[in-house]
Amino acid sequence: MKMKKQIKYTYILMMLLVSFSVYSQDLHFSQYYMSPLTLNPAMTGLFNGNYRFTGNYRNQWQSVLPTVPFRTFAGSVDLSAKSGTYNRVGGGVHLFSDQAGSLNLARTQVAGSVSYLLALSRNRDYFIAAGIQAAMNQSSFNYLNMTTGNQWTGNAFDANASTGEIFDGRSKSFASANLGIMWYHISNVRSFQYIGGSIHHINRPNISLVPNSVDRLYTKYSVHAGAGFKVKPRFDLNPYMLTLIQGPSFELTSGILGKFILDERKNSAFGGTAFYIGPFLRIVGDDETNLSSDALIISTKLDIDSFTFGLSYDINVSGLSPASSGRGGPEIALQYVGAFKSKPSKTFCPKF
Repeated sequence: MKMKKQIKYTYILMMLLVSFSVYSQDLHFSQYYMSPLTLNPAMTGLFNGNYRFTGNYRNQWQSVLPTVPFRTFAGSVDLSAKSGTYNRVGGGVHLFSDQAGSLNLARTQVAGSVSYLLALSRNRDYFIAAGIQAAMNQSSFNYLNMTTGNQWTGNAFDANASTGEIFDGRSKSFASANLGIMWYHISNVRSFQYIGGSIHHINRPNISLVPNSVDRLYTKYSVHAGAGFKVKPRFDLNPYMLTLIQGPSFELTSGILGKFILDERKNSAFGGTAFYIGPFLRIVGDDETNLSSDALIISTKLDIDSFTFGLSYDINVSGLSPASSGRGGPEIALQYVGAFKSKPSKTFCPKF
């Protein structure tokens, strides 16, 4: 019995440390390509149409923490308008809320972004986009749920005893600045290539809840790329890659989706019917060293005219897999693209 208690307390401590690690890093989605405004400010307004609504939900570690899993919600709306003959300007806002663990570690962000898309040729097949983003963040946790070694008196635990820790309130608000750039080439709706990069938290805000201390949020650097290749009349391959570096943390997510075109006549970058499915692998490490596999991700996507539905599931393959039984968690994404008057007559932007 004593050994079981020790294992239990050790595991709780481990999950607490994981929670604080999450608190000091940014959120991420397995279907990152379905959350454009959190991925890269330059992707604001990059779609065929005039307006876009996007929603994302992620539930993680419920198999380990059934009453307090890690939950992430995100939503955005962005607009796109012509600027001259070939170029476009975009603007948008997004909100996300992330809550984790028994301490209710939470972060809420509201951000606004603007972008400009420049055509590099009159054929409208090469483009470059740049975007900037300003965000207000609030981080918090419920320290009333915290327990420490100071509350142990011999062989007993006194929940009413002081934790011995001092915090500067329960929340912290801070501002952050982000920017991004993106290049892409599009031959047609099914053949394209793109690469983008972004820098988040350029100002490195102080996120410490401890009085008279400084804990600056690491700047996050990301590079993402993808392509579309026509393989058969009704089948394409879409490879994806995302690399993130934030302080000592390194993450690489890559994979490929097979695209089955169900309605070839209507299929376009604005509408149509197509089903996607494929595997992704997420690798994590410290400063690109000590790399290890974190999760195998099975992703699906369905285009139905102006709607896109995404569903994925993380299969945990890290050191926590014995505790989680491999169950990482599901993720859901929804996107709608619309136009104020008529649908675009010419495709200028692929479905990233």
